[in-house]
Amino acid sequence: MWALLILFGVVLGTLLLNVTMEFWGTALTEQVEQYHRLLQGQMEPSLGVFFRICFYRLGIALVLMACIRLTGNYYILYPSIFLMSLSFGYTLSLLSFRYGLRGILCMLAYLCPQYFIYIPLMVLILREVSSQIDRAFPASLRRSVVIFCIIIAGCGVESYINPVILKIVLKNFF
Repeated sequence: MWALLILFGVVLGTLLLNVTMEFWGTALTEQVEQYHRLLQGQMEPSLGVFFRICFYRLGIALVLMACIRLTGNYYILYPSIFLMSLSFGYTLSLLSFRYGLRGILCMLAYLCPQYFIYIPLMVLILREVSSQIDRAFPASLRRSVVIFCIIIAGCGVESYINPVILKIVLKNFF
């Protein structure tokens, strides 16, 4: 079920890009080029980057966990997973439209290596959710602490290793 939801989101993101390219094609490609110029100037690993990434990643995790705890069910994960896959499909399609195969390489550079941490974490969470989807999840501080520790580890990788990888890819291919 989850794989179909992710696949549907990626496909819909690709279709959404194709529809919007007719209306805003030039503006979208200019935005991509501005974003790359901005990235090239701000790709130094730092504590500030780490805190900014932690703010976004932990903020989303806190909101999702609060919604799950308050409502007592995990159905809030369906739209969040769908929106993440929609965004991924849209961004991948935009980069590949603008840069061809180099765009796909660029997207992989955006995702590596932090998604080697985030994706297994998401799979573990989804496996846990799917096994207990029909009953309320008992409060478990230990699981929450483990999830947040893994997210913080992913933020560290994303803020200190990913900029180096992006710098290499953008320098050699763009």
